[in-house]
Amino acid sequence: MWSITLDGKLHLAPIGPNPQNVLDIGTGTGIWAIEFANTYPSARVIGTDLSVIQPAQPEVIPSNLSFEIDDAEDEWILPQKFDYIHGRTLATCFKDPPSIIGKAFDALAPGGYFELQDMCLQTSDDGSMNGTALLEWQTHVKEAATKTGVEWTNVPNYKRWMIEKGFEGVTEVSFRWPSNQWSRVRKERLLGAWTQAQIDNGMLESVSTRLFMMKLGWEKERLDEFLARVRRDTKDPRIKAYSPITVVYGRKPLSA
Repeated sequence: MWSITLDGKLHLAPIGPNPQNVLDIGTGTGIWAIEFANTYPSARVIGTDLSVIQPAQPEVIPSNLSFEIDDAEDEWILPQKFDYIHGRTLATCFKDPPSIIGKAFDALAPGGYFELQDMCLQTSDDGSMNGTALLEWQTHVKEAATKTGVEWTNVPNYKRWMIEKGFEGVTEVSFRWPSNQWSRVRKERLLGAWTQAQIDNGMLESVSTRLFMMKLGWEKERLDEFLARVRRDTKDPRIKAYSPITVVYGRKPLSA
């Protein structure tokens, strides 16, 4: 979905053709780091996460890529400065996102770029979500996320926080991932189909079970009945819901 959204690009920051030291925080399965290392053989890429899931076939890992177990909310102890630091889909990860932005600023070489690619909870521009189970789901998710200590609503603050931390040329680019194929824009219709594929493969249940049962104390029967209504809403083309997608990047000043 990110590849579709960014027209095949791995990043929007103008990092140049030959980056040297690159860091991918919250690398997860490492899919972005692997693609980046293959695309930029000049780069020495490090992917960090709380628990890195290594690919099933070790030979798919480029020689210029390494993975490390690390918590980005701890102190960053790194022997080198980076030309580019990347983070994707981290809105649900950090209790103190501004501190992560500050650590990225400190870990960059002067002139280096930091880029965050992330998504928000669903919304609509025409009020068609009003009174729906889908809107109720968003409300409960926000409540449950607050109980975990990690707010899921911080993405709109990324640009401001980056500016406050000292980044220059901070640029924000917005996209949409529709809940289904209601959009008349061809690319958005494709992204809506992918959203539905995720829902059909258990994404809604996975997120909701952890939050609603563990943090809100819901019984399984109540959750199952509620999610059945939410799934119906996600498939209804009259409900023009979408997830706002945001890419924000900025440069550490050369004088820093």
